[in-house]
This record gives sequence, structure tokens and C-alpha cells, in this order.
Amino acid sequence: MSDDERVISWFEENYKGLIVGVIIGLSTLFLYKSYISNQNISQLELSREFDIAVQSYQEGNNAKILEFSELNMEKNPDNIYTSLANLYSAKLMYAEDKINSSYVFLNHIINHSKDEDIIDIAKYRKAKLLVEENKLDEAHNVLGNMPDNYQHNELKGDIFYLENNFEDAFNQYNIVLTFEITPNERKNILAKINLVK
Repeated sequence: MSDDERVISWFEENYKGLIVGVIIGLSTLFLYKSYISNQNISQLELSREFDIAVQSYQEGNNAKILEFSELNMEKNPDNIYTSLANLYSAKLMYAEDKINSSYVFLNHIINHSKDEDIIDIAKYRKAKLLVEENKLDEAHNVLGNMPDNYQHNELKGDIFYLENNFEDAFNQYNIVLTFEITPNERKNILAKINLVK
């Protein structure tokens, strides 16, 4: 049997499997592309709804941003637009002196967001609220023992200062100086260091 005859014989024996494989491969590719397309459409719709809610907020109507947050905390808990709306909503609740509601929005970000920068902002704001309520131990816990950004370190220094723990405040402020910060921020930290020396 020649090579050509072997190839033809192999195709005759396996053509059904090849056809099924091609159909499965094309179906999988089509389903994946449909899934990605649907995800992009959903993200675009959320983006539009978020923009409308923010525009409404900027015009003095707070209801839409709160509605957006509450709806998407259930439907899209880890979406970036949900987290961003929650930052607005937490700020609104704080302005209305509804601190516990503010915590709800911030905690949702901390527990569900995939964006570390947004989580850091939420932790910082939550810690500041806790400091205002004189819940200093809880504020320390939110910020953690080894914060990896200068704002968290500075706030920890401020908390130590409020606790009259000047040595730890001094150390924490010195950690802030290891970060890239603006000249004005550096001046501010140096003033705090002189205060606790």
C-alpha cells in the first residue's frame, strides 16, 4: 500500500471524528466569542448607567447613584463601576450623618472589589470614619500592620499620635518618607515628625 493510499484509508476511517472535532471546535469558538461580546455589552451598559448616575449626582440629585450602588451590589458585586458608585454613596451617607450606611458601602468594596487601589481608598476612608468615632483599635485593624501605601502609614501615625504613642507615631511617619510623595506632603510629614520628637 502506497503512502497516498494509507492517507486516503486513514481519512476514510476517521472522517467522522474529524468532522465532529471541527464542529465542536467551531462551536466552542463561537460560544466563547458570544460570551465575550455579551460581557462587553454588559460592561458598556453599566458604564452608561454609572455615567448617568454620576451626572445626576453632580447636578445635586443623589438618588440615582444610591440606586445604582444598591442594585449592583447584588447584581454585579465585583464590578469596578459598583465600587466607584459605592465610594460616592459612602460619601453621601457620611454627609447625611448616616455613618453605619457609609460603612456598608465601604465594606462592600473591601470585600468584593478586585481593584487594589479602590480597596485601599475604601480602607482609608473607613479608617478615617473609625478615627472620628474614636474607634482607634478598629482603625488600626482596617489599615493592617504593614500598610503598603503612604496614606495608610500616615493615618496609622496619626492614630498612634492620638493614642499618645509618640514613638510609634514617629516611626510610622518616617515610613511615609520612604515613599515617593510630593514636596508639600513631605513638609507635612516632617512637621508631624517634629511634633512627636
